Amino acid sequence: MVNTITKTKLILVKINRKDEVPRIGSKVLDANGIEIGKIIDVIGPVDDPYAVVKPLTFAVLSSIKPSTALFYRITKEKPRARGGRK
Repeated sequence: MVNTITKTKLILVKINRKDEVPRIGSKVLDANGIEIGKIIDVIGPVDDPYAVVKPLTFAVLSSIKPSTALFYRITKEKPRARGGRK
């Protein structure tokens, strides 16, 4: 659930599932599955974390209210290139 929209136009969202904290960079979707932004930070205590979401556009902020449920899509880590000489 959306907690607040900051003065700098970021969305602060309470994370309900403490056992599955999203990764930074995960896409954030509304109830219709439309992407509205991405997670840029996870803050707060471990027992009560919050996600900081940067909206794709400021226009989406007008449709977000404190009761709005938001969802995130888990992004998989990209495999790292192995260095070294052959």
